[in-house]
Amino acid sequence: MINKILTGLISGILVGVFVTAIILPETNNLLELFLTKITATSIITGFLCGVYANFSKSKLQVFFVSIIIGIICFYTKYLITGHDLDALTMGAFVGAMLGGILAVVKKLTYSYKVYTKLRRHRRKGFGNYS
Repeated sequence: MINKILTGLISGILVGVFVTAIILPETNNLLELFLTKITATSIITGFLCGVYANFSKSKLQVFFVSIIIGIICFYTKYLITGHDLDALTMGAFVGAMLGGILAVVKKLTYSYKVYTKLRRHRRKGFGNYS
């Protein structure tokens, strides 16, 4: 559970800094990029998406629900702070990026587990019919 939440937090930080760097290009300092409302909301969205990815079995469902979580988080930020950027589009974009990252990580870890299990069985003689 901790791995998926940490993956969500780290990817939320990276996506938040990336989106902030695109939307606010006049900021040069990395600390200024990190301490914006967009990055903070992306971190919260990443945490919530990581929690949901832990409980869900479907990668496609993680992707779609992450989009919905992103829209809800960014619209809530818009209602609280009155930030003038398009909250729904930004929330869908950040949610889609986080959902895609979490779905790819889930697929890669599952494929690695299957590969190691198959390799272990082949070493024991499974599949040797000669």
